[in-house]
Amino acid sequence: MAATLLDVARRAGVSEATASRVLNRRRYVAVSTRARVERAALDLDYVPHRAARDLSTARTATVALLVHHAQYPAHGEGTFTTRVVDGISRALRAAGHDLLYVPIDDVDVRSLAQQPSVRPGRVDGIIVLGPAFPRDAVQALAGTGRPMILVDNRLAGADAVLADNRTGMRSLARHLVEDHGYRRIACLAGPASWPSTAERVAGLRDVVTTAGASLVVLRARETTMRDGANLADRLPAGAAEVVVAVNDAMALGAWHRLRGAADRPIAITGFDDIAWSALAEPPLTTVAVDAGAMGSVAANRLLERIGASGSDVPLPAREIRVPAAIQLRRSCGCPAAPGASRAIGGG
Repeated sequence: MAATLLDVARRAGVSEATASRVLNRRRYVAVSTRARVERAALDLDYVPHRAARDLSTARTATVALLVHHAQYPAHGEGTFTTRVVDGISRALRAAGHDLLYVPIDDVDVRSLAQQPSVRPGRVDGIIVLGPAFPRDAVQALAGTGRPMILVDNRLAGADAVLADNRTGMRSLARHLVEDHGYRRIACLAGPASWPSTAERVAGLRDVVTTAGASLVVLRARETTMRDGANLADRLPAGAAEVVVAVNDAMALGAWHRLRGAADRPIAITGFDDIAWSALAEPPLTTVAVDAGAMGSVAANRLLERIGASGSDVPLPAREIRVPAAIQLRRSCGCPAAPGASRAIGGG
């Protein structure tokens, strides 16, 4: 009787899955284990069953990208998200993979693991973009064991790509406090549970506290232009000399409400450097983040994890930080754009 894969596995002292990975030339199997399996297959004159082999190595060459409805490009503040998606798409295409764009609305947001688009046989891996997904839903998705990476979010035990948020905001805050002498600062922020918001507020607070200045933090449920405008309406007259928003969308929305109003801040800054920031009047001082690089890094890391799927030597979770650079323009009170950015951070 012809030897089976199970016979090879038993002779080599490994699981049937490990024997399959070795015989199908999959990576990330220990050298000693590979040698034992290959020796066992040779001793038993094992001939793989072609249909079973094709099924075991089946890949879709497709990655699912989950995007919360609050971050759709159609919302009007989607230039950051669009740049991330473009970076993901370019990196996947270069590797011969397709991208399945999966918009998630409020009905499906708590059942990510049950979405048909993330099931085995449909896609090889999953990218979760943005912080707006419920933490328990992301945790449940991670618990399925599918290759996954988060962008602009984090979860213990999962790969994640984020901007160098805290360092970037510290550098911007030092410019405002030390170069301009501002002492009354207001921050427009999103939910405290969103990692990027929390890190940017923390970086601002680091500098403000050390300088002995005052800080007022106003929060909204999201971080859109509308949220920035609404928070600006809540800002008490005379409470701040400068408004620091956690992203450019909020900054532009707030500036629309604040400009020309008596007893209102004369300076405002953002974070991300979306395309409209340089076109505002005055042009918006911000912290530039290479969103395309974030997407590319995330896609390439996910492809690494897909390649290591099922390995005896699994990849450890990794948090990757993308550098940022201050873009000084006139909205912070600088007389004219200096024409150069200040590089910061990295990771």
